[in-house]
Amino acid sequence: METIMYISGGRWDDLPGTDRLLVESLAVAGPVLWVDQPAPVFRFGDVRKYMMKSLRGVPENLTPHLKRLRLPAPPLFSTGLGRPITHAIATYCMEKAIQFSGRPPAAVINASPVVAFPATVAGTRLLHLTDDWLAAADLIGFPSHYLRRSLERNLAAANIVTAVSPELAAKMSSFAGRPVGVLPNGCRPPTRRAADRRRRPITALVGQLNERLDLDVLESLADSELDILVLGPRTESNHSTSQRLDAFLSRRNVDWRGSVRPSEVRRLLDTASVGITPYASTEFNRSSFPLKTLEYLSAGLPVVATDLPSVRLLECSAMFVAGNRAEFVDLVKGALKNHPDQRQCDDMWRVAKANSWEMRAANIRDLCGQHTPQDAVAESAQGGHHDR
Repeated sequence: METIMYISGGRWDDLPGTDRLLVESLAVAGPVLWVDQPAPVFRFGDVRKYMMKSLRGVPENLTPHLKRLRLPAPPLFSTGLGRPITHAIATYCMEKAIQFSGRPPAAVINASPVVAFPATVAGTRLLHLTDDWLAAADLIGFPSHYLRRSLERNLAAANIVTAVSPELAAKMSSFAGRPVGVLPNGCRPPTRRAADRRRRPITALVGQLNERLDLDVLESLADSELDILVLGPRTESNHSTSQRLDAFLSRRNVDWRGSVRPSEVRRLLDTASVGITPYASTEFNRSSFPLKTLEYLSAGLPVVATDLPSVRLLECSAMFVAGNRAEFVDLVKGALKNHPDQRQCDDMWRVAKANSWEMRAANIRDLCGQHTPQDAVAESAQGGHHDR
């Protein structure tokens, strides 16, 4: 099977998210070249260590079907001075990697907000929008005008465009003036619900702790003296958010474990009784598809979530949607008190099975197979003048 190049929106070593979980499933069926988001050499020792190999296009072997290419970036890489240099280095490293492989990839999937498609690839170019990059400037540290130009450039170069939620697909379709498909996030294979004797009246929160969370909801849950298990690193950038997280995580009824291995996450979820997705109602979040929601269902945990469009997609009797802070707390208390019945357990299994990463990987390969290299070349010529 021919190679797929996947340009990620993060680094392989980051907390496993959409990109890594999707690529791991893609690599089960065939070879994949993972490309890191550009990272400054002064900050990351591994980027310095592999810099010369990266500049020669020599990737690191992760598994028999999976290779990783790091993209070194200079100091001030996100500034007006550093961005053109970062772009040139990234392009050079990817082109060298294609030459090193001896055969161009059959498809390039680009999930980065800033990295451009390699110009020499004649195969399918699929732009996968994992987040609303137009609303992401405060979260990822690039100016909004630069993110907009990068998005316009990649939209013009792509044969196919997909987004993780209907809300984001509609917004991007309107922005680009072209169809955008929906390819939601997935989850690990579901497990049957652990025996209730292993579960305790604990509320679980998984994922990064930052400005995306509704801290009012979290503080209300803690005020209600519910036991809360928190699994995930802090990635906030706002001082006020830092202060509130400090206070929340220091509560006696909050057990914060920090970053936890995926296998350990599943084991700990088997000891909890309800999972929560307390996202703030922001433009960025309304276009998202939270990974944690499906992960809870895959682990056999009922879910209480704030009212986001993506939550409504998951028709599951074990999903409870809260319209406000007080309702959120009440729904969590109810889920802790009442064990899920057989119908709810079956629903959780069904939804998780239908939304597995294996299914998403198959969807991606099907989409990539719809375009031949000749189609890609023709569309590149037609849309080339839009590139900037």
